Amino acid sequence: MNEPNEGFQAQAVGSVGEATDLIGRLFDVAASGAVFGTPATSGERTIVTASELSVAMGVGVGEGPDAAGQGGGGGGFSFGRPVAVVIVEPQGVRVEPVVDVTKVAIAMFTALGAMFIAWSRMRRGARCRYRLLL
Repeated sequence: MNEPNEGFQAQAVGSVGEATDLIGRLFDVAASGAVFGTPATSGERTIVTASELSVAMGVGVGEGPDAAGQGGGGGGFSFGRPVAVVIVEPQGVRVEPVVDVTKVAIAMFTALGAMFIAWSRMRRGARCRYRLLL
């Protein structure tokens, strides 16, 4: 069962050999050719994309009492996203970052949430101390 979804792929495996092949394909993503894209040339300008790669996996095995039942499972994913564009021109080489707006927004909301929680705890602590003084 293969279900591609925006760079993600799910695949059921039925044997140890298939699982080994799947794990090998997960780590093939981390090859140097996956980090830097194929150069594209237009006139005197060459552009190469640079990507960030993430690979994760996990496996588990279990056994029932008296070896009555055995089983195992596992999963993993590999994901890549562009982080920069390398531009080679006669004037020199430039590296332009690719800004991930979603990542920036998530970081901002996380920081604001942490600040709000800290502020509310400090405020609650100040009220408790004020009541003790009365």
